[in-house]
Amino acid sequence: MSQSSCDSDVPSGVHFQAELPIVWEPLPGPPDASGQVSGHLANEELLGSLLILDESVSEPEEDAQQEHWRRVEAKLDLMLSLLGEVLVGQRGLPVPRPVRLGGDVLCIDGVSDLPPAAAGDWLRVQLYLMPRIPRPLVVIAEVLPSEVSTRLLLCLTGLPETTRDLLERFVFRQHRRAIAQARSLSDSG
Repeated sequence: MSQSSCDSDVPSGVHFQAELPIVWEPLPGPPDASGQVSGHLANEELLGSLLILDESVSEPEEDAQQEHWRRVEAKLDLMLSLLGEVLVGQRGLPVPRPVRLGGDVLCIDGVSDLPPAAAGDWLRVQLYLMPRIPRPLVVIAEVLPSEVSTRLLLCLTGLPETTRDLLERFVFRQHRRAIAQARSLSDSG
Protein backbone atom coordinates (compact mmCIF):
# COMPACT_ATOMS: atom_id res chain seq x y z
CA MET A 1 0.00 0.00 0.00
CA SER A 2 1.49 3.30 -1.09
CA GLN A 3 0.83 6.49 0.84
CA SER A 4 1.22 10.05 -0.37
CA SER A 5 2.73 11.48 2.79
CA CYS A 6 5.21 10.40 5.40
CA ASP A 7 3.09 9.40 8.34
CA SER A 8 2.95 5.71 9.16
CA ASP A 9 6.57 4.89 9.91
CA VAL A 10 7.97 8.26 10.97
CA PRO A 11 8.87 8.80 14.63
CA SER A 12 6.61 11.21 16.46
CA GLY A 13 7.70 14.70 17.40
CA VAL A 14 7.77 18.15 15.86
CA HIS A 15 8.02 17.90 12.07
CA PHE A 16 7.01 19.93 9.10
CA GLN A 17 5.89 18.71 5.69
CA ALA A 18 6.50 20.40 2.36
CA GLU A 19 7.44 19.76 -1.24
CA LEU A 20 11.08 20.75 -1.37
CA PRO A 21 13.89 20.29 -3.88
CA ILE A 22 16.08 17.44 -2.69
CA VAL A 23 18.84 15.28 -4.08
CA TRP A 24 21.05 12.60 -2.57
CA GLU A 25 23.98 10.41 -3.43
CA PRO A 26 25.13 7.13 -1.92
CA LEU A 27 28.20 7.02 0.30
CA PRO A 28 30.50 4.00 0.55
CA GLY A 29 29.96 3.73 4.30
CA PRO A 30 29.58 5.68 7.52
CA PRO A 31 31.11 9.16 7.31
CA ASP A 32 34.39 10.04 8.94
CA ALA A 33 34.70 13.26 10.91
CA SER A 34 37.49 14.76 8.81
CA GLY A 35 35.50 16.41 6.01
CA GLN A 36 32.46 17.37 8.04
CA VAL A 37 33.59 20.56 9.81
CA SER A 38 33.28 22.90 6.80
CA GLY A 39 29.93 21.35 5.91
CA HIS A 40 28.63 21.90 9.43
CA LEU A 41 29.77 25.51 9.43
CA ALA A 42 28.00 26.08 6.10
CA ASN A 43 24.85 24.44 7.49
CA GLU A 44 24.98 26.61 10.61
CA GLU A 45 25.42 29.74 8.50
CA LEU A 46 22.50 28.75 6.26
CA LEU A 47 20.16 27.85 9.13
CA GLY A 48 21.09 30.98 11.08
CA SER A 49 20.38 33.14 8.03
CA LEU A 50 17.06 31.41 7.34
CA LEU A 51 16.01 31.88 10.95
CA ILE A 52 16.86 35.59 10.86
CA LEU A 53 15.05 36.06 7.55
CA ASP A 54 12.08 34.23 9.04
CA GLU A 55 11.91 36.29 12.25
CA SER A 56 8.87 38.48 12.66
CA VAL A 57 9.25 39.73 16.23
CA SER A 58 12.42 41.16 17.76
CA GLU A 59 13.74 40.41 21.20
CA PRO A 60 12.18 42.77 23.77
CA GLU A 61 15.52 43.79 25.31
CA GLU A 62 17.06 44.61 21.95
CA ASP A 63 16.45 48.14 20.74
CA ALA A 64 15.13 48.76 17.23
CA GLN A 65 18.42 50.05 15.83
CA GLN A 66 20.41 47.01 17.01
CA GLU A 67 17.77 44.70 15.56
CA HIS A 68 17.83 46.58 12.26
CA TRP A 69 21.60 46.31 11.86
CA ARG A 70 21.63 42.65 12.89
CA ARG A 71 19.08 41.85 10.19
CA VAL A 72 20.92 43.93 7.56
CA GLU A 73 24.18 42.14 8.39
CA ALA A 74 22.55 38.71 8.17
CA LYS A 75 20.99 39.56 4.81
CA LEU A 76 24.33 40.83 3.46
CA ASP A 77 26.08 37.67 4.67
CA LEU A 78 23.49 35.56 2.94
CA MET A 79 23.74 37.56 -0.30
CA LEU A 80 27.52 37.23 -0.34
CA SER A 81 27.30 33.49 0.20
CA LEU A 82 24.75 33.13 -2.58
CA LEU A 83 26.80 35.28 -4.94
CA GLY A 84 29.77 33.03 -4.30
CA GLU A 85 27.73 29.99 -5.22
CA VAL A 86 26.48 31.65 -8.43
CA LEU A 87 30.07 32.40 -9.43
CA VAL A 88 31.03 28.75 -8.91
CA GLY A 89 28.51 27.79 -11.58
CA GLN A 90 24.89 28.05 -12.58
CA ARG A 91 22.79 25.06 -11.62
CA GLY A 92 19.11 24.30 -11.45
CA LEU A 93 17.31 23.04 -8.38
CA PRO A 94 16.59 19.33 -8.02
CA VAL A 95 13.08 17.94 -8.38
CA PRO A 96 10.79 18.89 -5.48
CA ARG A 97 9.50 15.89 -3.53
CA PRO A 98 7.20 15.53 -0.54
CA VAL A 99 9.38 15.56 2.56
CA ARG A 100 8.83 15.51 6.28
CA LEU A 101 11.67 16.91 8.34
CA GLY A 102 12.31 16.67 12.06
CA GLY A 103 15.38 17.41 14.14
CA ASP A 104 16.90 14.00 13.49
CA VAL A 105 14.72 12.36 10.84
CA LEU A 106 13.96 13.03 7.19
CA CYS A 107 11.26 11.24 5.25
CA ILE A 108 11.13 11.50 1.43
CA ASP A 109 8.14 10.23 -0.53
CA GLY A 110 7.78 9.47 -4.22
CA VAL A 111 11.21 7.95 -4.82
CA SER A 112 10.01 5.17 -7.16
CA ASP A 113 11.83 6.76 -10.14
CA LEU A 114 15.23 6.41 -8.46
CA PRO A 115 17.37 3.39 -7.58
CA PRO A 116 16.27 2.09 -4.18
CA ALA A 117 18.42 2.54 -1.11
CA ALA A 118 18.44 -0.29 1.41
CA ALA A 119 18.21 0.02 5.17
CA GLY A 120 21.71 0.61 6.51
CA ASP A 121 22.93 2.49 3.41
CA TRP A 122 24.51 5.92 3.88
CA LEU A 123 23.54 8.97 1.84
CA ARG A 124 24.75 12.54 1.42
CA VAL A 125 21.53 14.58 1.19
CA GLN A 126 21.11 18.11 -0.14
CA LEU A 127 17.79 19.63 0.96
CA TYR A 128 16.77 23.10 -0.21
CA LEU A 129 14.77 24.39 2.76
CA MET A 130 13.67 27.56 0.96
CA PRO A 131 13.61 27.06 -2.82
CA ARG A 132 13.93 30.81 -3.42
CA ILE A 133 17.35 30.54 -1.75
CA PRO A 134 19.31 28.06 -3.88
CA ARG A 135 21.57 26.87 -1.12
CA PRO A 136 21.08 23.41 0.38
CA LEU A 137 21.32 22.05 3.86
CA VAL A 138 23.80 19.20 3.40
CA VAL A 139 23.53 16.28 5.80
CA ILE A 140 24.72 12.70 6.11
CA ALA A 141 21.96 10.21 6.77
CA GLU A 142 21.52 6.51 7.33
CA VAL A 143 18.63 4.79 5.57
CA LEU A 144 16.14 3.28 8.01
CA PRO A 145 13.65 0.50 7.22
CA SER A 146 10.38 1.86 5.81
CA GLU A 147 6.95 0.27 5.49
CA VAL A 148 6.42 1.96 2.11
CA SER A 149 8.52 0.99 -0.93
CA THR A 150 8.42 4.48 -2.52
CA ARG A 151 9.68 6.19 0.63
CA LEU A 152 13.12 6.89 2.06
CA LEU A 153 13.22 7.20 5.82
CA LEU A 154 16.51 8.68 6.96
CA CYS A 155 18.21 9.24 10.30
CA LEU A 156 20.32 12.41 10.24
CA THR A 157 23.67 11.60 11.82
CA GLY A 158 26.76 13.43 12.94
CA LEU A 159 25.20 16.86 13.34
CA PRO A 160 26.99 18.98 15.94
CA GLU A 161 24.84 20.32 18.76
CA THR A 162 24.77 23.86 17.34
CA THR A 163 23.62 22.67 13.92
CA ARG A 164 21.00 20.38 15.46
CA ASP A 165 19.69 23.23 17.66
CA LEU A 166 19.38 25.56 14.66
CA LEU A 167 17.68 22.84 12.61
CA GLU A 168 15.23 22.12 15.43
CA ARG A 169 14.42 25.84 15.73
CA PHE A 170 13.82 26.06 11.98
CA VAL A 171 11.61 22.94 12.01
CA PHE A 172 9.66 24.24 15.01
CA ARG A 173 8.97 27.57 13.29
CA GLN A 174 7.81 25.85 10.12
CA HIS A 175 5.64 23.48 12.17
CA ARG A 176 4.12 26.39 14.09
CA ARG A 177 3.49 28.30 10.85
CA ALA A 178 1.71 25.28 9.31
CA ILE A 179 -0.55 24.99 12.39
CA ALA A 180 -1.36 28.70 12.24
CA GLN A 181 -2.20 28.47 8.52
CA ALA A 182 -4.40 25.42 9.11
CA ARG A 183 -6.26 27.23 11.89
CA SER A 184 -6.67 30.32 9.70
CA LEU A 185 -8.11 28.20 6.88
CA SER A 186 -10.51 26.39 9.22
CA ASP A 187 -11.63 29.68 10.77
CA SER A 188 -12.31 31.26 7.37
CA GLY A 189 -14.00 28.16 5.92
